[in-house]
Amino acid sequence: MMRMLGLVIAPLALASAACDDDAVAPPPPAANTIVDVALAVNEETGEFSTLIAALQAAGLLETLQGAGPFTVFAPTDAAFAAIDLNAGNIGSLPVETLRDILLYHVAPGRLDAAAVTSRTSLSMANNGTLGITVNGEGAFIGDARIVQTDVAATNGLIHVINAVLLP
Repeated sequence: MMRMLGLVIAPLALASAACDDDAVAPPPPAANTIVDVALAVNEETGEFSTLIAALQAAGLLETLQGAGPFTVFAPTDAAFAAIDLNAGNIGSLPVETLRDILLYHVAPGRLDAAAVTSRTSLSMANNGTLGITVNGEGAFIGDARIVQTDVAATNGLIHVINAVLLP
């Protein structure tokens, strides 16, 4: 009887140990969403503090942490400063105005630099359209020069621009 009990208990103990191992397995790596990447870049360079404050004030952080994919044309802090906006005052804009401006910087899909520059226009998430031009001075979306391309995120790409796009 003891031997039979041992035969029953041993497999149960092994099954329990296997479940315990699964319970303490390390979690999968954290997602590097567009928001995560922007926060990391901002921490390193300080270049996206106004953009992050704007996304927060407009209630768009969760959206850009979503599945996407998105292509974000991200203005630098200097771009916002050129129109007298910064992390401290960006929240003073009406939320709907701010959302419209920010969504004018987001295109649906994962569009790398080659995909962007092969087009003459791009439909944006606010239902607006922006022209794309490439000339001797660089690549432009609207009046903004694209200064860095293909910053990868798990849910899309970021292209850094030198001006704020206004719908």
